[in-house]
Amino acid sequence: MSALILAASLWVSVGLAQSAEPVPPPPPAGCDAAVGARDFGRMIAAGDAAYANMDEKGFREARLDAAQALPCLTEGLTPGQSAAFHRLEALAAFLDRDHAGAVASFKAVLAAAPGYTLPEAMAPMNHPMRTYFEIAANSPVPPGRPLNPPKAGWVHLDGALATEAPADRPFIYQRFGDGGRVIESMLVRPGITPPTLALASTPSRSSRKSGREINVGLASAAGVAALASGGFFLAAHNTEQAFWSQSTSQAELGALRTQTNTFGWLSAGFGAVALGTGTAALLVGTW
Repeated sequence: MSALILAASLWVSVGLAQSAEPVPPPPPAGCDAAVGARDFGRMIAAGDAAYANMDEKGFREARLDAAQALPCLTEGLTPGQSAAFHRLEALAAFLDRDHAGAVASFKAVLAAAPGYTLPEAMAPMNHPMRTYFEIAANSPVPPGRPLNPPKAGWVHLDGALATEAPADRPFIYQRFGDGGRVIESMLVRPGITPPTLALASTPSRSSRKSGREINVGLASAAGVAALASGGFFLAAHNTEQAFWSQSTSQAELGALRTQTNTFGWLSAGFGAVALGTGTAALLVGTW
């Protein structure tokens, strides 16, 4: 009899424990299944591993999985998880030879994870990707776009509360409801404003003066990048001339070749940054 009572009590205890388990949140609109932060992190880790193993097909598949999973998140991301995703985007941009995209994504990595350094296993010294990273680390940061607090809930940019939206780099935008439920998650690229992102009020188009307006901060950054691109192009040209000069000794050729390639990559990188930042200056200013 006592055994039956014990068994019954255990059954009731287990039943109560099971009924007390939290109900998983429903997937966001347009998603077949909800994605947790850990699952999202595993997708990013799969992409990192594929890149390290030089498996381009596996890398692109993992990156696509992560990009498609982002809008289906039901949990808030941390700054570290946001930085990891931006690094995945930077690697993809590098493979696609999207110079401006790689620099912008590395800017996002550094903004979410200040002090981050590019591992030598991922980009050895003198690797072209390290050039993009250095450009991102040393580029001026233009003023952001002020945000108004949402009427309900709160907003995270790259896993943290923010008072302004960056204008020169992508960021992960997550909107939370009053109860802390994730309502919306997306990757926002420069020049794009999500409809639900509450930017501080600006003059309407009808009240502005005629003609296009530009973002002064972004335009200044574009000008600096353009000057740097021209300087590195000139340096590359000079080292190339020295390389082909008959007066140059055989021992100097290796160093000159390395310098020419480095200056060439820097010129291309800064040129891409100038083009991308200048375009963003026009888009942001006009909008």
